[in-house]
Amino acid sequence: MMLAVSEIFYSLQGEGEFIGTPSVFVRLGGCNLRCEGFGVRGSLGSREFIGCDSIYAAHYAFAKEWRSFETSALLIKEIKSLGKHLFDIIITGGEPSLHFSNPILLQTMEYFLQKGHRICVESNGSVPFVFDSILKQLYFTLSVKLSNSGEPISKRLKIPVIQSIIDNAKNVVFKFVLNATMCQEAKALQEIKALLASLRLKGNQIFLMPQGTTPHELDTNIQAIYPLCLQEGFCLSDRLHIRIWGDKRGF
Repeated sequence: MMLAVSEIFYSLQGEGEFIGTPSVFVRLGGCNLRCEGFGVRGSLGSREFIGCDSIYAAHYAFAKEWRSFETSALLIKEIKSLGKHLFDIIITGGEPSLHFSNPILLQTMEYFLQKGHRICVESNGSVPFVFDSILKQLYFTLSVKLSNSGEPISKRLKIPVIQSIIDNAKNVVFKFVLNATMCQEAKALQEIKALLASLRLKGNQIFLMPQGTTPHELDTNIQAIYPLCLQEGFCLSDRLHIRIWGDKRGF
């Protein structure tokens, strides 16, 4: 068995609960959703694809660009080479939970957990998996997809999966990406509140984050989002990496 990795890089966590923390990002290849409603365009040769802002990791057409790690030792060595200090490890994608039965990933996470690293997972919360002793030590950020993703609700919203993560993971926060139009129409907020009401929460933090790939877009959307955070008691997340490096891969 091999592990498909789109990219590995050292940067600052740009979003959510641990924003600003030095982190090694391990972006795994493959996703169970397409999210064409997000409208981000990517190209591979003469072909064009529409989906999320990490479509190069999500769509299997890009698999020829991914790296295949044959052993955990090779992956551990590369991660260790990127940071000298105690950094977080961010397992992202694509959808990382598709790989939670892969021994290469599990052995890698076990190694770094034993060394005292915090490991965070960024997941859409729609893929069922069984928690073992390793997965129970992970911090999850759940970006559950709303109707604006273009995915049918039966595919993107899996309440039993989300509840299992809440019940078993070390810590769980939610992160929803909104723009000004979505805030004005109020539909997104209605969907978020309905989702949260269907779950047995454990004081989980809820983050709203502005959509955007430029500082100008972030500034525009954040003006519409922060009043909702004050109104509903949610937390506000920026996109720090966009403000520092712009919309570039590897940051």
